[in-house]
Amino acid sequence: MFCSAQLINAQYYNIPFANAGQNPGGVNPDGENPYPSANNTGWTNLWNGDATATTSYLAEQTIPFAFKFNGSAVTKYTPSNFGTISFDAGTPTVKPSAFSNLTLPSAQIPDNSVCALGMKPISAVSGTTTYKSAVMTKTYGTAPNRQHWIWYNFYGEANINSGWTYWAIVLEETTNNIYIVDMKTLCVTSAGALCTNNVKMSLGIQTNSTTAYSVAGSPNVGAKQITQNVFTAADNSYYQFIQGNQPQNDVRGVKVTMSPYQMMTSPITITANFMNYGSAAVKSCDLNYSVDGGSVVTAAASSVNIASLGSADMSHATKWSPSAVGKYTIKVWASNINGNADENLTNDTAVLQINVLDKFAPRKILNEIFTSSTCGPCVPGNANYVKVTTGKTQHSTIKYQVYFPGTGDPYCTQEVRDRASYYMPTNLSVPRMEVDGGWDGNASSFTSALYDQYSAKPSFLEITGSIGLTWKNKITADITLNPLADNGSGNLKLFAVITEGTTFWNKKTNGETQFENVMKKMMPNSSGMAISALTKGQGVNKSMSFSFAGNYRLPKDGSVAQHINNATENSVESWDDLEVVVFVQDATTKEVLQSETFPITLTGVEALEQGIQLFPNPANDMFNLRVAGLASEKAVVIVTNVKGQVVYTGTMLDGKSQINVANLSEGMYVVSVNSGTKNLNTKMVVRH
Repeated sequence: MFCSAQLINAQYYNIPFANAGQNPGGVNPDGENPYPSANNTGWTNLWNGDATATTSYLAEQTIPFAFKFNGSAVTKYTPSNFGTISFDAGTPTVKPSAFSNLTLPSAQIPDNSVCALGMKPISAVSGTTTYKSAVMTKTYGTAPNRQHWIWYNFYGEANINSGWTYWAIVLEETTNNIYIVDMKTLCVTSAGALCTNNVKMSLGIQTNSTTAYSVAGSPNVGAKQITQNVFTAADNSYYQFIQGNQPQNDVRGVKVTMSPYQMMTSPITITANFMNYGSAAVKSCDLNYSVDGGSVVTAAASSVNIASLGSADMSHATKWSPSAVGKYTIKVWASNINGNADENLTNDTAVLQINVLDKFAPRKILNEIFTSSTCGPCVPGNANYVKVTTGKTQHSTIKYQVYFPGTGDPYCTQEVRDRASYYMPTNLSVPRMEVDGGWDGNASSFTSALYDQYSAKPSFLEITGSIGLTWKNKITADITLNPLADNGSGNLKLFAVITEGTTFWNKKTNGETQFENVMKKMMPNSSGMAISALTKGQGVNKSMSFSFAGNYRLPKDGSVAQHINNATENSVESWDDLEVVVFVQDATTKEVLQSETFPITLTGVEALEQGIQLFPNPANDMFNLRVAGLASEKAVVIVTNVKGQVVYTGTMLDGKSQINVANLSEGMYVVSVNSGTKNLNTKMVVRH
């Protein structure tokens, strides 16, 4: 009788964590993949199926820790392939006839079930692999704080065409909380283009055919992010189901929203974000903060109005004036909620460690774009990037031409593969873009607002230096790092990346005819140069160099067998169009501290050493050629293409000549000047 009464009185309320940017509690660190891989182990695969599958229940599973559902202890559950887990013993006797987003409660759903309804199985072929929808389980964490995940990976849904959606149901040890996690959704047309439709999902807990606790908006709950194919928790949202009655007064400290870097020049405003877990709207409260565990500063919050399950930023009326530069721990919490004590003190406090500094540097953000001349969706992504960045100067750009899709881009190299694996260890997707190692998304989704958001963040590292290009195509970078604040990370790496401003010869199937900021070589290599923790005021000097060897070669495709061997050959179309992008990155967190772009003189140092002037370069129809020291000599001018074929022959009088290239194809050419006393060479680029 006691157990029955407990079941009758038990109930749930749910709290949405929209755009949380993490998994519940951060216990699950895995990427989101349809199948286990070398980087995703420990899974149990319960089921695979495609569009021919029918709704069915799977084998009953044992919960790996003590757990209570709806107030009663349960030890097992039965999952389905249509988005439910049921705590009724054995195989349920009812099920829906089709994959659909049923309104809860429903007679087609068994009692005591957790539901994420609306998904349908699909399959897709990539290379020699056929990917099917999967139901998988894995347990994360250590007792008494483990989580048991039931993943619904690589499913479809009626409204997203040929796209895919990923969801999970999570059971949590000790708290007995249940989570439904919105991991990833992407709308894709049958032609492979992105679309903007969203899923319609029914999310909730059904205890019997007349009682259910659903997420607001069910059965038409949409995914919170539908524009980026992100394989990490960075784009995740989730819904937390808590057993019991929702408290009336409960305010959670979500996070301290002030910058972790502050200046000594003025008093600092303490600001934090709070969420109202209570059933009553918060009309008044006090704000409190302490610094390094010191005395508590309390003041009434002004203009408070937070609806139930709503959130808001609140600023403390009393500013803080630090006594010296250094690191401080700030704790912020709300109290005296609507004149009452907070009913849950376990979630009150938001904490942030900040650095108080006396100087910072303007940030030059690092935009890394993964693209390919065989990738159709990359075309609008690259066009959007140009649109956003035109006229802006607070950025550095590196484009990695990758080996996917199809035959891939001819200018792919092993260093491109390494960099792609660094950001996308298990699933490559293009178009893909990284901003300062923090924003991970589709280049088509990059906006001026995102640009401004990242470039507005102060940097505490200055990068200066000089770049040299000497005859024999040797590039030398002498770099000075000036830390404006301590950075104790032991995982910092320095990179100097040689890029070519514009290339033409790697065009393939997506319609693009020219490609900007193409990565040619990473110095010293794709792993970067390890540097020690940075100390404020202690400059760090580093030098790197690389000599391009051999002649130009145009690979056939992006396969490993076709990659340029930098020891014997190169893929540089023009030596007069190179830059070096220097940046410092934390190899573990992926955060880029600062970047800087160093141009190399457009005329080419090797040309200057010989006294050759070729201008304009690049040019559309006519080049002017000047050679010092040939004023009284006749010379022959020969232009050859990258295949060694002669495309122009002329003469030079008084050290001057014009070369008409209006009928030549776009690309790089070698210009040779031969006289009785000189044999000179330089390179020119034709662009129509």
